[in-house]
Amino acid sequence: MTSTAWKWSLSSITGLAALIIYSIFTFTAVALYPAPYNPLYDWLSNLGNVNFNPAGAFFFNSGCILTGIILVPFFVGLYRWYEPIPWKKILLFAGQAAGIFAGVALIMVGVFPETQIASHMLAAGLMFKALFVAMVILNLGPLFTHPRFMRWVGYYGVVVVFIDLAFVVVLLMYKDILGAFHTTVPVPGLEWSAVFSSLVWIGALSYNMAKSGP
Repeated sequence: MTSTAWKWSLSSITGLAALIIYSIFTFTAVALYPAPYNPLYDWLSNLGNVNFNPAGAFFFNSGCILTGIILVPFFVGLYRWYEPIPWKKILLFAGQAAGIFAGVALIMVGVFPETQIASHMLAAGLMFKALFVAMVILNLGPLFTHPRFMRWVGYYGVVVVFIDLAFVVVLLMYKDILGAFHTTVPVPGLEWSAVFSSLVWIGALSYNMAKSGP
């Protein structure tokens, strides 16, 4: 497989597209937020709440749906990292499955915004947990040992795993925290870190594939 072919592979395009589209739609929603918005204290989901963000909710929810749709072919396209080693194939397939599930859950986050809090919390919780599982499996398993996997992508991925783990632990400790719109501690800042650091890793993996391929 040549470097040129990899530049046009499914995952190398969709991974970068997911990062760009989510960022554009999210920051458009931030710009339209009528009250002062602080990522440390305001949940990402507040951006999709039409009661809080009448003009910008459409952009955030649409961004979640589009990004989730894009993430599905991204994770499907990771089959190109398969190696003829059974345990690596199994782990990569498991990572793909978790990633695809996370993409579908992100679509549901946009379909069921914060105004439908029960469904929204379920979708958001499943998305974060599935993405965490995918990150752990892919970073510490079949990709990290692949000869063409860029080590800096893997090292950054380990950092992201710890960020995601911290946020998942917070969600497990405070099961109703997503419904607390007026938090007094900067937990939402951890959500922002988990989401964007994960998307940056996906973009970095896409760069890896476009640059050298597995």
